[in-house]
Amino acid sequence: MKKFTFFIIAILFFIIVHCTLKIENCMCQWYQITLPVSGIVDKMQFINQNSGWATVYQNSYVYALIRTTNKGLNWTIIYSDSAKVKKFQFINDTIGYSTGKSNGNYLISKTTNKGYNWTIIRSSVSDVDNGFYMINKDTGWVSIFRYPNSYILRTNNGFQTLDEISTGFGNGPSTLYFFKEKYNGEYCGYVLNPLNLYKTTNSGYNWQYISCNEDGNTKSFSFINKDTGWVVFNSSTGNNSKILFTTNSGINWTLQYSYPMFYGLGNLQALNKNIIYCGAILFYNIILKTTNSGLNWGSQTSQINSNDNLYLVDTALGFSWSNSEVARTYNGGGIINSIVNISDSKLNSYLLKQNYPNPFNPVTQINFELPKDGRVKLVIYDILGREINTLVNELKQAGRYTVEFNGTQYASGIYFYRIQVEDGKSFTSVKKMVLLK
Repeated sequence: MKKFTFFIIAILFFIIVHCTLKIENCMCQWYQITLPVSGIVDKMQFINQNSGWATVYQNSYVYALIRTTNKGLNWTIIYSDSAKVKKFQFINDTIGYSTGKSNGNYLISKTTNKGYNWTIIRSSVSDVDNGFYMINKDTGWVSIFRYPNSYILRTNNGFQTLDEISTGFGNGPSTLYFFKEKYNGEYCGYVLNPLNLYKTTNSGYNWQYISCNEDGNTKSFSFINKDTGWVVFNSSTGNNSKILFTTNSGINWTLQYSYPMFYGLGNLQALNKNIIYCGAILFYNIILKTTNSGLNWGSQTSQINSNDNLYLVDTALGFSWSNSEVARTYNGGGIINSIVNISDSKLNSYLLKQNYPNPFNPVTQINFELPKDGRVKLVIYDILGREINTLVNELKQAGRYTVEFNGTQYASGIYFYRIQVEDGKSFTSVKKMVLLK
């Protein structure tokens, strides 16, 4: 009898622990991780799913280069020599280049042993290196500022020599990207410096400003080929952020998503023509994602507050960070919580409707109405009152909304959903729903 009782207790303990872990894993799929050095991540790059590097800014004179060989689960400091290695790019698992500064000199350095040692190949007291990009171990471009002018330089021999090929875009950080394949015998590329986007179709010798057809500035960009790409654009009108899409190199743009919070979108990255991620700033614990080329955008929940910066290795492994917080996903970020504004008509009162269908398996829709703009938080709770998923946590304009909740990862049972709206006053409502598998 005692053995039987002990067996039953052991089984119950296993079930409780298993269910608790399952619920915790469902809360979000972007988990906060700890790095071996304190500071702010400046740059991250992976060569494959296992091997990656990141630089961590500690202060104006100290950057640490860290490395992982197990998909970002563990990181090790491999180099820390003042600010000698700030921006970097690895060509393969052993060869990499970097720009930095030491003893008043602006440096370009090279490693041939995975970043453990760096050799200075160029040093200048006058040429401020604002950004660079390599398409192979020999060919690349660098943006510099040499008072009072800026220039684009090109190398064909791994920075042994650099040729001035065009004027630049002023003094400020530059994000350069070139495609490895040639179009009509020339390399095509883009540069963001620091608020305006430019393109080249002749290997960097000439650059054309890309207009988004309204006043504002470009926050980030990502192109999958020379014609097709996305930008985060901060509009001067309304102070809101937008995701814009082009299929003709920025000649024309289509609005895909508008974020009403004050410049609330961060950096974006397109993995392919269908899957694009976009970071969100301003303490909302969310990352935006689309799986249909940006026609519909949904959100994923992150354990860190602000997710301004993103780096996706592939469709499964990715990282987000802002300030000293870093999050990691190993399954593409998990479930996408979709939300669509289905009407912008004038409304007189707040309303949280009963989900439909109910009971459901595994997808249901939740509708709510806002008579005024306000910050909306829509959260799912289990029967014990534990928060298991945040569907919405952002500023929304007045209107009718529908939110899709996917219960694939959850067990059958009773759940509750609660909306809270802050618009100077507060509105709260709770309803029950049943997941029946």
